[in-house]
Amino acid sequence: MATVNQLDGFSNHTATQSPKILPRDRTGSPPDINLPDELWITVLDSPCTFPPEIYHGVMLNMITNPNVTSSHLFRADIFYDTGNHDDSLDSSHDQPNKMLKHIKAEYRPIDYDLPGYERTRMMVRQLVPRNPQLDRHLLQTCHFFRRLEDDDETHVVLYIPHVQQPEEMPFYHPTVSKLAFTHKWRIEPLQTETLNDTTPSHPGSISISYSLFPSSPSLTPKLSRTALRLLSTLHKHGQGQQAGYQKRVHLDRLIPQKRYQDTYTRLKTKYGRKLAEQWIEVTDPGKHVFEDLGIAAFLMELWRDMYVLPGEAIGREGDGGGRVAFPGFVDIGCGNGVLTSILLSEGYPGWGFDARRRKTWSIFPPEIREHLQQRLLVPEVFQSCLPGRDGQAYDDSTWHDGIFRDAPGSFIISNHADELTAWTPLLAYLNGSSFIAIPCCSHDLAGSRFRAPLGTKAGKTRATAVSTPGISGESLKRLPQQQLRDPITESPAAITKAAVKPAKQQAAESGSLARTPGQSKMPSAYSSLCSYVRGLAQDVGFEVEEEVLRIPSTRNLCIVGRRRAEEICGNVTGDDEGFAARREIVMGIVEAEVGRSVEVVGGEWIARAEGLGRKPGSGH
Repeated sequence: MATVNQLDGFSNHTATQSPKILPRDRTGSPPDINLPDELWITVLDSPCTFPPEIYHGVMLNMITNPNVTSSHLFRADIFYDTGNHDDSLDSSHDQPNKMLKHIKAEYRPIDYDLPGYERTRMMVRQLVPRNPQLDRHLLQTCHFFRRLEDDDETHVVLYIPHVQQPEEMPFYHPTVSKLAFTHKWRIEPLQTETLNDTTPSHPGSISISYSLFPSSPSLTPKLSRTALRLLSTLHKHGQGQQAGYQKRVHLDRLIPQKRYQDTYTRLKTKYGRKLAEQWIEVTDPGKHVFEDLGIAAFLMELWRDMYVLPGEAIGREGDGGGRVAFPGFVDIGCGNGVLTSILLSEGYPGWGFDARRRKTWSIFPPEIREHLQQRLLVPEVFQSCLPGRDGQAYDDSTWHDGIFRDAPGSFIISNHADELTAWTPLLAYLNGSSFIAIPCCSHDLAGSRFRAPLGTKAGKTRATAVSTPGISGESLKRLPQQQLRDPITESPAAITKAAVKPAKQQAAESGSLARTPGQSKMPSAYSSLCSYVRGLAQDVGFEVEEEVLRIPSTRNLCIVGRRRAEEICGNVTGDDEGFAARREIVMGIVEAEVGRSVEVVGGEWIARAEGLGRKPGSGH
């Protein structure tokens, strides 16, 4: 109990003086829950300033998202929930209602009464561990209780694990038979004693209690540490909401969390360890391997909604749900090839190429290596305008023009593709394809490093912008992590010539110089890049969607173009007139964005691309 006792000296402060948790050791005091047949002990309490409504919301979030309290957990699957009305049992508590009759016995809630309290809600959840090979799932009943007494209001949220013995408890859960969070609140506010300050004070407190197993009746140091962490999480989230915190990053907008995490767990179990052990790059396999596993899981679930996948049988007409056959994929700038390898191994036809061969390619089996190629992408709009070298045609045997004639409509993957990132939606438009872009480093359409503006030239002329599902607020201008006020949208006059100068005249992407107050309000270079790529996709008519991926990277925003606002007429193998029109549009965008002719930009692109091909490959 050393940890608790060291913090005990702060308990004389009031919650209104500091938003930080002020834990107090309660092990020597009567417990908040006192039942004759159970061994309850209140471990800690702390003052708080947030009311019951916030407490209820925070506890509900902790129940539905247990990963906020334990890094060993993925999520919670909810099997039963009475909502805000606990009508699950009749007045005698003997017979389950009609809903419970349809639930398997092991998933039914464990009934519990707390004398003097009214039960307001009951839920059954299953805790899903990150590594099911080490930890098993755990069912748990969660009860919400409330008691109103004079001017005081008390709420209790009580967890009951569905286990009988401490040996059955998974590692990630405290070894107790029950645990409870209590929130006490004075309904009538007290007035401060200062004559000049009549600000009402709402005194409140939170506490955590354990019901110990009879075979393990002592409070261990680990249980004490766990209690402090759980109570700290409750306090932090409650005080944060009291201070006006609003969630800015919204996950799982395109793909449900359960589908993604189940697929990711399967892929990690199947490929993760082998790929990490075979890793021969100097970079960290713990990042690159599991990042690509996460992206592969997201793509597989995304394609499941878009396409009839390989091996999926379709019977009578309409069984496909409007989905078309999977057209294959192409991973442009595939880097280490791990993502391509995983998708191929899962049965998805496709290939990947990069300007430089990676050492990692050698660890893959021959049937994977034959789908990884060292190629330079020189967009067709450049090649069609180039006069050649000394009157001779360019040697393009190692080039690819970005038009995928062998598999029309191939889904284009651009994962940290650097020079190809901004080109991704344009290539998808030319090919009549869908795409995903995961931006990283900022390059313009000529391939040179630059600090991307917040939008394209065409985008700045649009009167209004349509917000993208999945990112709240100013989503078309900033990342979820960068929800600051946008000086450009607030003041059109702030759009200066400097914002659209060629790359060599752009501001540095990073640095350590002091920033002016105006600069401190600017979005990050990464945020600007994502906004720029989004703008290019909108310029060619894509309905842009976004998702913050669950991957171990700060560059985790993906931009998805599954469909265009208007159907594409023609394709690269059929309607030449339609393709020519699209090429003219892309050429116009390139010249407008870079400020130079396509011929000049194409020459710059080839010079940079050939130099890139001579550099040694990196880990990505």
